[in-house]
Amino acid sequence: MSLSIITPHYNDLDGLKRIYNCLQVQTSTNWEWIVVDDFSESKIINGLKKWFQELGDKRVKLIFNTAKTNGSICRNTGADVAHYNHLIFLDADDYVSQDFVLHRDIEVHEFVVFKNKAVVDANGTQEIRPLSSKNYLNSFLNAKFIWQTTAILWNKSFFFKIGKFDANLQRLQDVELTIRALFVGTEYTVIDNEIDFFYCAKPIRSKPDIVKQSCNSVNYLISQIHSNYILDTNEHALLKAYYFACAKVLQRCNNRTDAVYVMTSLNVFYSKKYINIYRYSIGVFLLKLYQFHLISDFLFLKANRYFFKK
Repeated sequence: MSLSIITPHYNDLDGLKRIYNCLQVQTSTNWEWIVVDDFSESKIINGLKKWFQELGDKRVKLIFNTAKTNGSICRNTGADVAHYNHLIFLDADDYVSQDFVLHRDIEVHEFVVFKNKAVVDANGTQEIRPLSSKNYLNSFLNAKFIWQTTAILWNKSFFFKIGKFDANLQRLQDVELTIRALFVGTEYTVIDNEIDFFYCAKPIRSKPDIVKQSCNSVNYLISQIHSNYILDTNEHALLKAYYFACAKVLQRCNNRTDAVYVMTSLNVFYSKKYINIYRYSIGVFLLKLYQFHLISDFLFLKANRYFFKK
């Protein structure tokens, strides 16, 4: 079986070169690599075109967007032109080992999760993060992101059946897609795999508008879940953890004026009845204290964890 590897790209030519170096040494040559450039800067595009021509590798396909979109649209574009029925989405700042393609030469009914990965920080330090939870859907409903985009090997037909990535999301695209797949899927597999994927984590403070983007994405995700799924009592109670995720991003970024975006998210959770008036009032109170520097980062996070993280 052959594998289509799809990479959205924006201004990271060095990342693409690193991925190609990984692909060149694969123990299996049954792959194609589709790079979708999301309107990078002109000098990056010129360098990318020159590098691509020098490669002369027919297994590598390069697509250029004519306007800035987002990672979800790029991934969907790559899937649209993929030749093979096995799909993997690999971001430009991550990398893989030499057996990555070989390990994915397996039968896939809907999707297969390779649950073990290594997370690499800015200093190059690796942390092994095996999957511990067995209730996968509940973990994601509780904002525990137990696997990441590249962990999933998709059957292309199933990926299209469930509607591909949601282009409306700035963040949590893989989380929303995974929740959708777990609600719909009946023939998926989770493998206790040898680690062959390395996820490069960036400090959250380095990302522009991260609080606004995170809160907007959480609001959209919660609204989609509310509209499209019937949850049992336990599942319903889990979702408030996404409000805690908003508060956590606010605290990590240490920009207290961004509390306005978290307040909007709190209103969404209350309006959808994922939190009651008591927790809503507590949330408002904590945000006001934090916004006016009347509570420390530590106590703000601890209190929100107690009231909103199950």
